[in-house]
Amino acid sequence: MKNIKVKWPLNPQETVLFKVNAVHLQSTWKAKQGAIYITSERIVFEIKPMMMFFLFGIIGWLLTKNKKSYEIPLTDITDFKRGKQGFNKKVAEFDLLDGSKSRFGITGKWEAFDMAYQKAMLDVKPLFSIK
Repeated sequence: MKNIKVKWPLNPQETVLFKVNAVHLQSTWKAKQGAIYITSERIVFEIKPMMMFFLFGIIGWLLTKNKKSYEIPLTDITDFKRGKQGFNKKVAEFDLLDGSKSRFGITGKWEAFDMAYQKAMLDVKPLFSIK
């Protein structure tokens, strides 16, 4: 397994398990490009500032930093499923404890993303369990 570097601080004992390019689907007409990281504690979406590249070329792109724009603690996820939007059939849909939903269009192989997510969730302690 290769070491995945991030530009934001990791918690003690937190490891990055997987990275893939993705699109955060905020609504039907609004989406942001970036990368999604699965760590041992959370899912982090990092925006890629593509507009700076178009406006100022390579120098503008290099001067802007990627930023962590959205994160979901794994303990807040109540349901995960594969969905679709338009022709894209690789949309990760997360239902959260507060009743909200988060959707990400995944590039690359869905199976690799799904396996990394399932592996991360194996170590998460459920907040409640049915006995």
